[in-house]
Amino acid sequence: MDRVVDELGLVPEGEHLTVFIPATGTAYVFRVRSRVNRGYEIINYGPLPLPADTPLLRLGGGLIPVPEFGVLPGLSYNPSTTPINFPTTFNVYDKSDMWFIPKEDRERLFHVKTFITPSWIRVSVDIPRGVPQRRFQKDRVVVDVDRPFGWSRGFIEVVRFPQVYYGFRVANDTNLNVRTFVRFVYGEYVIEIPKDPELVFNILTRRFPSYWLTMPITVMDTTLRAALTETYGFEGFPLYPVNKRDEALRAYAELLKGVKV
Repeated sequence: MDRVVDELGLVPEGEHLTVFIPATGTAYVFRVRSRVNRGYEIINYGPLPLPADTPLLRLGGGLIPVPEFGVLPGLSYNPSTTPINFPTTFNVYDKSDMWFIPKEDRERLFHVKTFITPSWIRVSVDIPRGVPQRRFQKDRVVVDVDRPFGWSRGFIEVVRFPQVYYGFRVANDTNLNVRTFVRFVYGEYVIEIPKDPELVFNILTRRFPSYWLTMPITVMDTTLRAALTETYGFEGFPLYPVNKRDEALRAYAELLKGVKV
């Protein structure tokens, strides 16, 4: 059993969230101590924050402007140099990105499911901003919303690590201009990292229930590495096979000495 979630697909209090990072082959294990705004975790955000006249790239070459706010032109996409963020007027840490958390608030973690309408819009995320993460055959081919693959349609699920700005990219592969809409389903978790090496090992060998989320991180950028280390004190737990239990427990016990959460 490795899906411990509620009706929204979020992790309840007392349960565990495992976040796997392919770039390092490591995972963070979090216990959700509490959830903020439980029962009120759906945000109908509105159109994609695409201001009118914003120049987008055209699939196949050239430029095309946004005709009016929130309208994604046909056959267009935004490059990594102009990522989509989600600004807000709320009194948050950074009004240019409503999901940003500083490392000083390291006990907070956002688990965000982003739904984009129309549901066939291509979507991907750079972590951190400007660093494309989609790779095919390791580092041989970079793929993204402007390529034949390397994206999802209308939905993306991530954990928002503290101290890291994410950049979203979208593409419209039809010839129609479309009005967009964004809905968030989010969990604002107050978390801790379990301090019992045996529990960590049992979770990472899937012998204890936890919700697993594989992050779209295939490149460990230096700024991302620094943010994770500064926030949590380490880069995650390496995964071991079941028959390496003793080795794993020793390694986890050593890592847990420097954990900051």
